[in-house]
Amino acid sequence: MDNIKKRVAVIGCTGSVGGSALAVCRAYPQLFEVTALAADTGRDSFPALCREFGVKRAVLSRPRNDLPEDVKLDCGADALLDLIDASVADHFVFASSGVAAVKALEKALEKGLEVSLANKESALILGPRIAPYVECGQLRPLDSEHNALWQCLMGEKREAVSKLVLTASGGPFLHTPLEQFEAITPAQAAAHPVWPMGRKISVDSATMINKGIELLEASYLFGVPAERVSAVVHPGSHVHALVSFVDGAAKMLLSAPDMRLPALTALSWPNRPALRLNGLEPVALDGLDLHFELPKSDRFPGFYTALDVARRGEPFAVILIAADETAVRLFLEGKIPFTGIARLVAAMVERYEGEAVVGLDERIALYERCLTATGEYVRCGGLNGSVKKGWR
Repeated sequence: MDNIKKRVAVIGCTGSVGGSALAVCRAYPQLFEVTALAADTGRDSFPALCREFGVKRAVLSRPRNDLPEDVKLDCGADALLDLIDASVADHFVFASSGVAAVKALEKALEKGLEVSLANKESALILGPRIAPYVECGQLRPLDSEHNALWQCLMGEKREAVSKLVLTASGGPFLHTPLEQFEAITPAQAAAHPVWPMGRKISVDSATMINKGIELLEASYLFGVPAERVSAVVHPGSHVHALVSFVDGAAKMLLSAPDMRLPALTALSWPNRPALRLNGLEPVALDGLDLHFELPKSDRFPGFYTALDVARRGEPFAVILIAADETAVRLFLEGKIPFTGIARLVAAMVERYEGEAVVGLDERIALYERCLTATGEYVRCGGLNGSVKKGWR
Protein backbone atom coordinates (compact mmCIF):
# COMPACT_ATOMS: atom_id res chain seq x y z
CA MET A 1 0.00 0.00 0.00
CA ASP A 2 1.21 3.49 -0.85
CA ASN A 3 2.97 5.10 2.12
CA ILE A 4 1.92 8.65 1.14
CA LYS A 5 -0.86 9.94 3.35
CA LYS A 6 -4.06 10.97 1.63
CA ARG A 7 -5.17 14.50 2.58
CA VAL A 8 -8.88 14.46 3.44
CA ALA A 9 -11.45 17.25 3.76
CA VAL A 10 -14.77 16.38 5.43
CA ILE A 11 -17.82 18.48 4.55
CA GLY A 12 -20.56 17.82 7.10
CA CYS A 13 -18.03 16.77 9.71
CA THR A 14 -20.33 17.09 12.75
CA GLY A 15 -23.05 14.78 11.38
CA SER A 16 -23.22 11.02 11.82
CA VAL A 17 -21.75 10.13 8.41
CA GLY A 18 -19.05 12.79 8.63
CA GLY A 19 -18.24 11.45 12.09
CA SER A 20 -17.81 7.96 10.62
CA ALA A 21 -15.35 9.29 8.04
CA LEU A 22 -13.39 11.06 10.79
CA ALA A 23 -13.38 7.85 12.85
CA VAL A 24 -11.72 6.08 9.92
CA CYS A 25 -9.09 8.82 9.64
CA ARG A 26 -8.56 8.58 13.39
CA ALA A 27 -8.06 4.79 13.23
CA TYR A 28 -5.66 4.91 10.26
CA PRO A 29 -3.39 7.94 10.88
CA GLN A 30 -0.69 6.41 8.68
CA LEU A 31 -3.08 6.51 5.69
CA PHE A 32 -5.15 9.68 6.12
CA GLU A 33 -4.50 13.26 7.22
CA VAL A 34 -7.53 15.47 7.84
CA THR A 35 -6.63 18.89 6.45
CA ALA A 36 -9.98 20.73 6.31
CA LEU A 37 -13.37 20.58 8.00
CA ALA A 38 -16.70 22.09 7.02
CA ALA A 39 -20.14 22.19 8.59
CA ASP A 40 -23.21 24.40 8.65
CA THR A 41 -22.99 26.46 11.83
CA GLY A 42 -20.72 23.93 13.50
CA ARG A 43 -21.88 22.14 16.62
CA ASP A 44 -20.11 22.41 19.98
CA SER A 45 -17.72 19.68 18.85
CA PHE A 46 -16.39 21.66 15.87
CA PRO A 47 -13.53 23.53 17.65
CA ALA A 48 -12.40 20.30 19.34
CA LEU A 49 -12.33 18.53 15.97
CA CYS A 50 -10.22 21.33 14.51
CA ARG A 51 -7.76 20.97 17.38
CA GLU A 52 -7.71 17.16 17.32
CA PHE A 53 -6.87 16.90 13.64
CA GLY A 54 -4.77 20.06 13.47
CA VAL A 55 -6.64 21.43 10.47
CA LYS A 56 -5.65 24.80 9.04
CA ARG A 57 -8.80 25.41 6.94
CA ALA A 58 -12.43 25.44 8.06
CA VAL A 59 -15.71 26.44 6.45
CA LEU A 60 -18.92 27.42 8.27
CA SER A 61 -22.08 29.21 7.20
CA ARG A 62 -21.37 32.02 9.65
CA PRO A 63 -18.40 33.12 11.81
CA ARG A 64 -17.63 31.91 15.31
CA ASN A 65 -14.77 33.01 17.58
CA ASP A 66 -13.89 29.84 19.47
CA LEU A 67 -11.72 28.12 16.86
CA PRO A 68 -7.96 27.67 17.27
CA GLU A 69 -6.03 30.78 16.25
CA ASP A 70 -4.15 29.06 13.42
CA VAL A 71 -7.36 27.92 11.65
CA LYS A 72 -8.32 29.96 8.58
CA LEU A 73 -12.13 30.20 8.70
CA ASP A 74 -14.11 30.99 5.54
CA CYS A 75 -17.84 31.75 5.57
CA GLY A 76 -20.47 32.60 3.02
CA ALA A 77 -21.98 31.25 -0.16
CA ASP A 78 -18.68 30.75 -2.02
CA ALA A 79 -16.60 29.40 0.86
CA LEU A 80 -16.92 25.75 -0.17
CA LEU A 81 -16.04 26.60 -3.77
CA ASP A 82 -12.94 28.41 -2.51
CA LEU A 83 -12.03 25.35 -0.44
CA ILE A 84 -12.16 23.15 -3.55
CA ASP A 85 -9.90 25.61 -5.38
CA ALA A 86 -7.43 25.86 -2.49
CA SER A 87 -5.80 22.46 -3.18
CA VAL A 88 -5.85 21.61 0.51
CA ALA A 89 -7.03 17.99 0.07
CA ASP A 90 -6.74 15.02 -2.25
CA HIS A 91 -10.09 13.53 -1.22
CA PHE A 92 -13.30 15.35 -0.33
CA VAL A 93 -16.01 13.68 1.75
CA PHE A 94 -19.44 15.20 1.06
CA ALA A 95 -21.52 14.15 4.06
CA SER A 96 -23.69 17.23 4.58
CA SER A 97 -27.44 17.30 3.95
CA GLY A 98 -29.40 19.58 1.63
CA VAL A 99 -28.14 21.24 -1.54
CA ALA A 100 -25.73 23.83 -0.11
CA ALA A 101 -22.70 21.82 -1.23
CA VAL A 102 -23.91 20.75 -4.68
CA LYS A 103 -21.91 23.35 -6.62
CA ALA A 104 -18.79 22.49 -4.64
CA LEU A 105 -19.38 18.83 -5.46
CA GLU A 106 -19.72 19.65 -9.15
CA LYS A 107 -16.50 21.65 -9.07
CA ALA A 108 -14.58 18.91 -7.24
CA LEU A 109 -15.65 16.40 -9.87
CA GLU A 110 -14.77 18.73 -12.74
CA LYS A 111 -11.31 19.30 -11.22
CA GLY A 112 -10.68 15.55 -11.10
CA LEU A 113 -10.59 15.33 -7.29
CA GLU A 114 -11.51 12.15 -5.43
CA VAL A 115 -14.94 12.37 -3.82
CA SER A 116 -16.87 10.25 -1.33
CA LEU A 117 -20.56 11.12 -1.51
CA ALA A 118 -23.26 10.65 1.13
CA ASN A 119 -25.59 13.44 0.07
CA LYS A 120 -28.78 12.24 -1.61
CA GLU A 121 -29.98 15.74 -2.45
CA SER A 122 -26.81 16.59 -4.36
CA ALA A 123 -26.89 13.29 -6.24
CA LEU A 124 -30.47 13.87 -7.39
CA ILE A 125 -29.80 17.50 -8.28
CA LEU A 126 -26.82 16.53 -10.47
CA GLY A 127 -28.74 13.61 -11.93
CA PRO A 128 -27.43 11.18 -14.56
CA ARG A 129 -24.27 13.20 -15.22
CA ILE A 130 -22.59 11.64 -12.16
CA ALA A 131 -22.49 8.04 -13.49
CA PRO A 132 -19.19 8.39 -15.42
CA TYR A 133 -17.43 9.65 -12.30
CA VAL A 134 -18.58 6.57 -10.40
CA GLU A 135 -17.57 4.17 -13.14
CA CYS A 136 -13.99 5.49 -13.26
CA GLY A 137 -13.67 5.42 -9.45
CA GLN A 138 -13.36 9.17 -8.92
CA LEU A 139 -16.70 9.33 -7.07
CA ARG A 140 -17.17 6.68 -4.37
CA PRO A 141 -20.67 6.21 -2.93
CA LEU A 142 -20.58 6.47 0.85
CA ASP A 143 -24.13 5.56 1.86
CA SER A 144 -24.09 1.92 2.94
CA GLU A 145 -26.48 0.66 0.24
CA HIS A 146 -24.83 2.46 -2.67
CA ASN A 147 -21.39 1.61 -1.37
CA ALA A 148 -22.46 -2.05 -1.34
CA LEU A 149 -23.75 -1.81 -4.93
CA TRP A 150 -20.50 -0.13 -5.95
CA GLN A 151 -18.47 -2.98 -4.47
CA CYS A 152 -20.71 -5.66 -6.03
CA LEU A 153 -20.39 -4.00 -9.45
CA MET A 154 -16.60 -3.77 -9.40
CA GLY A 155 -15.22 -5.63 -12.40
CA GLU A 156 -18.66 -6.24 -13.89
CA LYS A 157 -19.95 -4.96 -17.22
CA ARG A 158 -23.10 -2.85 -16.98
CA GLU A 159 -24.80 -4.81 -19.78
CA ALA A 160 -24.54 -7.91 -17.60
CA VAL A 161 -26.59 -6.31 -14.82
CA SER A 162 -30.21 -7.39 -14.60
CA LYS A 163 -31.30 -5.57 -11.44
CA LEU A 164 -29.97 -3.56 -8.51
CA VAL A 165 -31.65 -4.30 -5.18
CA LEU A 166 -31.37 -2.05 -2.14
CA THR A 167 -32.19 -3.27 1.35
CA ALA A 168 -34.15 -1.40 4.00
CA SER A 169 -34.44 -2.14 7.70
CA GLY A 170 -38.15 -1.27 7.68
CA GLY A 171 -37.59 1.28 10.44
CA PRO A 172 -39.17 1.29 13.90
CA PHE A 173 -42.77 0.71 12.70
CA LEU A 174 -42.36 -2.39 10.56
CA HIS A 175 -44.83 -4.29 12.76
CA THR A 176 -46.80 -1.40 14.29
CA PRO A 177 -50.56 -1.68 13.60
CA LEU A 178 -51.54 0.73 10.84
CA GLU A 179 -54.31 2.26 12.93
CA GLN A 180 -51.62 3.58 15.31
CA PHE A 181 -49.66 5.47 12.61
CA GLU A 182 -51.61 8.71 12.99
CA ALA A 183 -50.45 9.01 16.61
CA ILE A 184 -46.73 8.35 16.00
CA THR A 185 -44.61 11.05 17.63
CA PRO A 186 -41.39 12.63 16.34
CA ALA A 187 -39.43 10.99 19.17
CA GLN A 188 -40.72 7.56 18.18
CA ALA A 189 -40.01 8.11 14.48
CA ALA A 190 -36.47 9.34 15.16
CA ALA A 191 -35.56 6.22 17.17
CA HIS A 192 -34.09 3.98 14.46
CA PRO A 193 -33.74 0.33 15.56
CA VAL A 194 -30.40 -0.32 13.79
CA TRP A 195 -28.56 2.74 12.50
CA PRO A 196 -27.56 5.74 14.66
CA MET A 197 -28.60 8.65 12.44
CA GLY A 198 -29.87 12.21 12.60
CA ARG A 199 -33.57 12.92 13.15
CA LYS A 200 -34.39 13.73 9.54
CA ILE A 201 -32.92 10.61 7.96
CA SER A 202 -34.35 8.47 10.78
CA VAL A 203 -37.85 9.75 9.95
CA ASP A 204 -37.15 9.10 6.26
CA SER A 205 -36.28 5.52 7.16
CA ALA A 206 -39.51 5.16 9.13
CA THR A 207 -41.56 6.27 6.10
CA MET A 208 -39.20 4.45 3.69
CA ILE A 209 -39.19 7.54 1.49
CA ASN A 210 -35.43 7.45 1.93
CA LYS A 211 -35.34 4.10 0.14
CA GLY A 212 -37.28 5.52 -2.77
CA ILE A 213 -34.85 8.43 -2.96
CA GLU A 214 -31.94 5.98 -2.77
CA LEU A 215 -33.50 3.99 -5.63
CA LEU A 216 -33.38 7.08 -7.85
CA GLU A 217 -29.88 7.85 -6.61
CA ALA A 218 -28.72 4.34 -7.53
CA SER A 219 -30.12 4.80 -11.03
CA TYR A 220 -28.10 8.00 -11.45
CA LEU A 221 -24.91 6.73 -9.81
CA PHE A 222 -24.65 3.50 -11.79
CA GLY A 223 -26.34 4.43 -15.06
CA VAL A 224 -29.05 1.78 -14.67
CA PRO A 225 -32.67 2.60 -15.65
CA ALA A 226 -34.85 3.20 -12.59
CA GLU A 227 -37.19 0.36 -13.54
CA ARG A 228 -34.28 -2.03 -12.96
CA VAL A 229 -33.70 -0.82 -9.39
CA SER A 230 -35.85 -2.14 -6.53
CA ALA A 231 -35.80 -2.52 -2.77
CA VAL A 232 -36.61 -5.18 -0.18
CA VAL A 233 -37.10 -5.00 3.56
CA HIS A 234 -34.30 -6.78 5.43
CA PRO A 235 -34.75 -6.12 9.16
CA GLY A 236 -31.34 -7.48 10.19
CA SER A 237 -29.50 -4.92 8.04
CA HIS A 238 -26.60 -7.32 7.47
CA VAL A 239 -27.01 -7.39 3.68
CA HIS A 240 -26.78 -3.86 2.32
CA ALA A 241 -27.51 -4.45 -1.36
CA LEU A 242 -27.69 -7.12 -4.04
CA VAL A 243 -26.91 -7.17 -7.76
CA SER A 244 -28.66 -9.66 -10.04
CA PHE A 245 -27.02 -10.54 -13.35
CA VAL A 246 -28.45 -11.68 -16.67
CA ASP A 247 -27.04 -15.19 -16.21
CA GLY A 248 -29.18 -15.73 -13.10
CA ALA A 249 -26.37 -15.22 -10.58
CA ALA A 250 -26.43 -12.57 -7.85
CA LYS A 251 -23.92 -10.86 -5.57
CA MET A 252 -24.67 -9.40 -2.17
CA LEU A 253 -22.51 -7.48 0.26
CA LEU A 254 -22.67 -8.67 3.87
CA SER A 255 -21.19 -6.65 6.73
CA ALA A 256 -21.97 -5.21 10.15
CA PRO A 257 -24.40 -2.24 10.03
CA ASP A 258 -21.77 0.40 10.76
CA MET A 259 -21.12 3.44 8.57
CA ARG A 260 -17.40 3.32 9.32
CA LEU A 261 -17.07 0.32 7.00
CA PRO A 262 -18.33 2.01 3.79
CA ALA A 263 -16.33 5.10 4.78
CA LEU A 264 -13.18 2.98 5.02
CA THR A 265 -13.85 1.39 1.63
CA ALA A 266 -14.53 4.73 -0.06
CA LEU A 267 -11.52 6.50 1.41
CA SER A 268 -9.00 3.71 0.82
CA TRP A 269 -10.13 2.27 -2.54
CA PRO A 270 -8.63 0.43 -4.42
CA ASN A 271 -6.90 -0.90 -1.30
CA ARG A 272 -8.51 -2.78 1.59
CA PRO A 273 -6.75 -2.04 4.89
CA ALA A 274 -6.98 -4.64 7.65
CA LEU A 275 -9.89 -3.94 10.01
CA ARG A 276 -8.83 -1.92 13.05
CA LEU A 277 -12.04 -0.07 13.95
CA ASN A 278 -13.00 -0.43 17.61
CA GLY A 279 -16.01 -2.60 18.34
CA LEU A 280 -16.25 -4.08 14.84
CA GLU A 281 -15.96 -7.73 13.94
CA PRO A 282 -16.90 -9.66 10.79
CA VAL A 283 -20.52 -10.80 10.77
CA ALA A 284 -20.93 -14.18 12.47
CA LEU A 285 -22.53 -16.58 9.97
CA ASP A 286 -23.66 -19.25 12.43
CA GLY A 287 -27.42 -18.91 12.80
CA LEU A 288 -27.58 -15.74 10.67
CA ASP A 289 -31.12 -15.05 9.41
CA LEU A 290 -31.21 -13.41 5.99
CA HIS A 291 -34.92 -12.63 5.79
CA PHE A 292 -36.21 -10.41 2.95
CA GLU A 293 -39.72 -9.19 2.13
CA LEU A 294 -41.28 -6.68 -0.23
CA PRO A 295 -42.34 -3.33 1.27
CA LYS A 296 -46.14 -3.11 1.60
CA SER A 297 -47.84 -0.14 -0.05
CA ASP A 298 -50.25 0.54 2.86
CA ARG A 299 -47.35 0.67 5.33
CA PHE A 300 -44.88 2.57 3.15
CA PRO A 301 -46.88 4.73 0.70
CA GLY A 302 -44.02 7.22 0.43
CA PHE A 303 -41.80 4.56 -1.10
CA TYR A 304 -44.37 3.93 -3.80
CA THR A 305 -44.61 7.67 -4.50
CA ALA A 306 -40.87 7.54 -5.18
CA LEU A 307 -41.43 4.64 -7.58
CA ASP A 308 -44.01 6.80 -9.36
CA VAL A 309 -41.44 9.60 -9.53
CA ALA A 310 -38.97 7.21 -11.15
CA ARG A 311 -41.60 6.38 -13.78
CA ARG A 312 -42.41 10.04 -14.45
CA GLY A 313 -38.79 11.05 -15.02
CA GLU A 314 -37.45 14.60 -14.79
CA PRO A 315 -37.86 16.92 -12.93
CA PHE A 316 -39.83 14.97 -10.33
CA ALA A 317 -36.79 13.62 -8.46
CA VAL A 318 -35.97 17.20 -7.44
CA ILE A 319 -39.57 17.74 -6.29
CA LEU A 320 -39.47 14.51 -4.28
CA ILE A 321 -36.45 15.48 -2.18
CA ALA A 322 -37.61 19.07 -1.62
CA ALA A 323 -41.17 18.10 -0.66
CA ASP A 324 -39.85 15.45 1.70
CA GLU A 325 -37.42 17.93 3.28
CA THR A 326 -40.26 20.29 4.19
CA ALA A 327 -42.71 17.52 5.12
CA VAL A 328 -40.30 15.96 7.62
CA ARG A 329 -39.51 19.36 9.13
CA LEU A 330 -43.22 20.07 9.59
CA PHE A 331 -43.72 16.68 11.22
CA LEU A 332 -40.80 17.20 13.60
CA GLU A 333 -42.29 20.60 14.50
CA GLY A 334 -45.63 18.93 15.28
CA LYS A 335 -47.50 20.68 12.46
CA ILE A 336 -48.52 17.57 10.51
CA PRO A 337 -49.03 13.94 11.59
CA PHE A 338 -46.66 11.13 10.66
CA THR A 339 -49.07 9.92 7.97
CA GLY A 340 -49.12 13.45 6.56
CA ILE A 341 -45.50 13.15 5.36
CA ALA A 342 -46.24 10.69 2.56
CA ARG A 343 -49.54 12.40 1.69
CA LEU A 344 -47.84 15.79 1.42
CA VAL A 345 -44.99 14.50 -0.75
CA ALA A 346 -47.44 12.75 -3.07
CA ALA A 347 -49.54 15.92 -3.37
CA MET A 348 -46.56 18.07 -4.37
CA VAL A 349 -45.50 15.56 -7.01
CA GLU A 350 -49.02 15.22 -8.39
CA ARG A 351 -49.77 18.96 -8.47
CA TYR A 352 -46.62 20.17 -10.22
CA GLU A 353 -47.54 22.03 -13.41
CA GLY A 354 -44.16 23.47 -14.41
CA GLU A 355 -41.66 22.60 -17.10
CA ALA A 356 -38.82 20.12 -17.01
CA VAL A 357 -35.51 21.68 -15.95
CA VAL A 358 -32.03 20.69 -17.06
CA GLY A 359 -29.33 23.10 -15.86
CA LEU A 360 -27.89 22.92 -12.35
CA ASP A 361 -29.00 26.43 -11.38
CA GLU A 362 -32.53 25.73 -12.64
CA ARG A 363 -32.72 22.46 -10.68
CA ILE A 364 -31.55 24.19 -7.50
CA ALA A 365 -34.13 26.95 -8.08
CA LEU A 366 -36.88 24.34 -8.50
CA TYR A 367 -35.76 22.68 -5.26
CA GLU A 368 -36.00 26.01 -3.42
CA ARG A 369 -39.43 26.78 -4.92
CA CYS A 370 -40.73 23.38 -3.89
CA LEU A 371 -39.54 23.87 -0.29
CA THR A 372 -41.64 27.03 -0.13
CA ALA A 373 -44.62 25.65 -2.05
CA THR A 374 -44.82 22.59 0.22
CA GLY A 375 -45.01 24.72 3.34
CA GLU A 376 -47.57 27.01 1.72
CA TYR A 377 -49.71 24.04 0.71
CA VAL A 378 -49.96 22.97 4.37
CA ARG A 379 -50.62 26.53 5.61
CA CYS A 380 -53.51 26.84 3.16
CA GLY A 381 -55.08 23.60 4.36
CA GLY A 382 -53.99 21.41 1.47
CA LEU A 383 -53.85 18.24 3.56
CA ASN A 384 -57.51 18.85 4.43
CA GLY A 385 -58.52 19.17 0.79
CA SER A 386 -58.77 22.98 0.75
CA VAL A 387 -56.25 23.53 -2.07
CA LYS A 388 -57.24 22.58 -5.60
CA LYS A 389 -54.74 24.46 -7.76
CA GLY A 390 -51.30 23.21 -8.78
CA TRP A 391 -47.91 24.89 -8.45
CA ARG A 392 -44.93 25.50 -10.69
